[in-house]
Amino acid sequence: MFFITQSDVRPNGWVAISTSHQWEMWLHHNIPNGLNAGVRPRLKSNLKHLLVGMELKTALIEPHQNRGPGEREVLFEPYFQNFILEFCVAAFSVLEGLGSAQWLAQNGQDGGNGPAISRNQWLPALAAVYDENGEHDLLNNVGSTLSVRDKLHQDRIGIRENIDWHAFSYEAAFMPARRAIATLLLRHAEHVPANSNLR
Repeated sequence: MFFITQSDVRPNGWVAISTSHQWEMWLHHNIPNGLNAGVRPRLKSNLKHLLVGMELKTALIEPHQNRGPGEREVLFEPYFQNFILEFCVAAFSVLEGLGSAQWLAQNGQDGGNGPAISRNQWLPALAAVYDENGEHDLLNNVGSTLSVRDKLHQDRIGIRENIDWHAFSYEAAFMPARRAIATLLLRHAEHVPANSNLR
């Protein structure tokens, strides 16, 4: 049995997750100081809640995917794919948020005037900070995450053969998104919550 809320006595199968407060120090070191006084705390608040939600989804996705032969399913299958979708969308938001913050800092802006920052701007800025030499394959993992996420768009469904709910599989969708987030967590890794399952 899995418990979403913490318990004084840890039951078998319960996965410990962080609180949003525990993510603040890591975010403090990863969001540039030069951002607008209203922008920086708002971004920190948004991202810490997304990260906690991703921990919960990981705590359910992993045991469902990696259960042994004959073990009962953890999730109803459509929930499994829904959680993967939600993980990818949250990962995209974290990547976009930190990438945009880094682009602002690299271009001498503080974000106070609400500039629109395109993917072609924030993605290279993100890679320059978190995977400068490409050793962690961040760009490809982000690209895979975005590609799979974009497949769910329902516009022009009659002529788009690549729209398929089953594209939200563990290997094709969850793992690239998880690897991308894990790459970000290498920077100031000492401030990542100790019990996080996103490493």
